[in-house]
Amino acid sequence: MIDPDTPSFSTKRRWSIGFQVLLSIGAIIALVVMGNYLSARHFIRFERPGGSKQQLSPVTIRLLQSLTNKVQVVVFFNHRNPLFGPVTSLLNQYALRSSQIEVEQVDYERFPGRARQALADLKLDPSADTDRIVFAAGGRTKIVHESELSIYDNPTQAILSGKEVKRTGFKGEQLFSAAIFAVSDPRPMTAYFLQGHGEHDPAEDKTTTGYAKFARILQDSNLKLGLLSLAQSEVPADCELLIVAGASTRISSTELEKLDKYLNQGGRALFLANYGALDSKTGLDRTGLPRMLLNWGLDVGQNVVLDKSNARAGTGGELLVGDFGPHPIVAPLRRSRVELVSPRSVTAHTTGAAGADAPKVTELLLSSGKVSAVRVGERPQVDKSGQAISLAAAVEKGTIQGISSDRGNTRMVVVGDSFFLLNGVIDFEANRDFARNTVNWLLSREALLEGIGPRGIEEYRLSMSERDMFTAQWMLLGVAPGAVMFFGWIVWLRRRS
Repeated sequence: MIDPDTPSFSTKRRWSIGFQVLLSIGAIIALVVMGNYLSARHFIRFERPGGSKQQLSPVTIRLLQSLTNKVQVVVFFNHRNPLFGPVTSLLNQYALRSSQIEVEQVDYERFPGRARQALADLKLDPSADTDRIVFAAGGRTKIVHESELSIYDNPTQAILSGKEVKRTGFKGEQLFSAAIFAVSDPRPMTAYFLQGHGEHDPAEDKTTTGYAKFARILQDSNLKLGLLSLAQSEVPADCELLIVAGASTRISSTELEKLDKYLNQGGRALFLANYGALDSKTGLDRTGLPRMLLNWGLDVGQNVVLDKSNARAGTGGELLVGDFGPHPIVAPLRRSRVELVSPRSVTAHTTGAAGADAPKVTELLLSSGKVSAVRVGERPQVDKSGQAISLAAAVEKGTIQGISSDRGNTRMVVVGDSFFLLNGVIDFEANRDFARNTVNWLLSREALLEGIGPRGIEEYRLSMSERDMFTAQWMLLGVAPGAVMFFGWIVWLRRRS
């Protein structure tokens, strides 16, 4: 018979069991540490079926696979910003797809010292504390600002009516891929603004009538900017993009010949017309550009297009254009609109030329069918169209045989309005996106146009009263832990008995 006072285990036995338990715990901890160490360096990523909204586009994946140099990404974001989660989640996908992407998150409010040091390393203004993402590689930097990341549902009308401005889309992948391409592309490219004929000033940033914001888009696209006068010189050999932004006075025949020669040699150009170039008496365009563009299959109307169906409420001639032609520039804008200010018509014109080297014209921005064109002059005339009128067009043409060209095919975009890219207007609707897409197409950067669209935002809301909030807090902080403790106490009592 066993003596009840005899211990079940000897002291030696108890120490042996304790040592084995400690050894087992240490082995488990060691396995967890080693597993995390190996998984952080050797992992496989599987896409979740049905999660297409969170998957990177094929274009972005090809871009990431082609990277050969490190791209540093610094996220200067306050953690309380609603976009912090989408931004960091998307950039983590970039880093998982390419070992060349290095992402660092810097909260400038919680860690101001680290933020100042990072800005100094990137040679950026330390006084700016707005939320932004900085991409850097090879001494080049590209900044994506928080204000550029969202698509809003008719924000102007919502603000005027006192309603909440709703975020409907997230453009992170579009902008991040473009930024990575810009800083990793080693080719130096230069864009020139034609000057001397009343054009908009790309350096003017203190007024709403300047072009500094558009110039910044060009710089963010890895372009150096220069001013050009054709009175004394030809178009420079390093000109990758020529911009004629709102010329309003006469361009001499010699200058027009130089422009035409540049285009025939595979030049890339953006022409932005406006009604200010029309003579108030004759109604004719003073610049002479429409005559030159006729040879390229374009008819720039000497008129102002009125469209009541698309007119912005409470304004004069401002149009909200949401009908687009079949072209890569406007394909990503299908759910957006471009705001134009009293535009002129830009329609296809038959030149009589045939063959592979004939200009190919594609209309980009289209009015509604209920439209009229006002002919400017001492006796204004109104032409009722009854059909949609093109307000912008793209032209592409192969180089002329026998003339060598290092630039490739000729490309140009002509828009019947230059005011939509002013500092005070460019942030309206999808104007900035249209400008960026136009530049990418003109520079043959189709990879930044195809297959990358904005991600939709699914919004979930939970409305709770003060009483509901109080009840929920006690359920989470009191009832749930208390229930666990109660059942634990019941189990303890049963074992005691």
